[in-house]
Amino acid sequence: MLLCLVLFPVCPPASRAIAQTAASTAASPAGPTAATAAETPANAAAADFAQLRRYREANRDLENHKGASAKVVFLGDSITDYWGSRSGTWFKHAGWLNRGIGGQTTQQLLLRERNDALALHPQAIVLEGSGNDMRLGFSPEQIRDNLLTMGELAEAHHVAVCVAKMTPVCDCYRPLTGLRTVERIRELNTLIEAMARERRWTVIDLWTPLAGPDGLMPKRLTVDGVHPNDDGYALLAPVVEKALGRYQ
Repeated sequence: MLLCLVLFPVCPPASRAIAQTAASTAASPAGPTAATAAETPANAAAADFAQLRRYREANRDLENHKGASAKVVFLGDSITDYWGSRSGTWFKHAGWLNRGIGGQTTQQLLLRERNDALALHPQAIVLEGSGNDMRLGFSPEQIRDNLLTMGELAEAHHVAVCVAKMTPVCDCYRPLTGLRTVERIRELNTLIEAMARERRWTVIDLWTPLAGPDGLMPKRLTVDGVHPNDDGYALLAPVVEKALGRYQ
């Protein structure tokens, strides 16, 4: 019997690994760049998670005495941000500064409180925000705790604290309530009232003027089910002015 032996070259382990890596790279049309390229992390400095760029120039002008000195700083989300820019009319009182940013949570408000409010040396601060937290799954207690931390920081800087109740929402244009149910909003507002009473802070009731008998915002007062329209802001204005009468 005739035996034929065919010998194949054997790659040592290291050579085999190199060959596999080369094959993998060759199989990828983008090459190694695609594996290493990544989006900027949300908490990286370049991402500006707190969105401090938004008011940086305006704050610098105030610090350089190019604008009215701050009496009251309104630190909030889109309910504050859109007041006077999209609907309603902003207050004409000198030194009442709008520092709202749409879409922000109370975590982001806390991160920019020093730059956008306390560094301006106001007499009072209005803390408005909660809707985005609740929409994203944070509990009323977690939201209350963030507001509490912001208030305590303001107090440490000898700034009077005013906390706004969360405004109602509705599904009158499209489904928007989600986790922002009437019950959860009422629970949060109850916690805000208790916190303010214990700390002797001022409560600004933005809920009652906008809430219908069912606890939802009526369609006639909102542009989209979340944000007030001109008529809605017109109902809120006297409530705010009454609470902040000493700073006019």
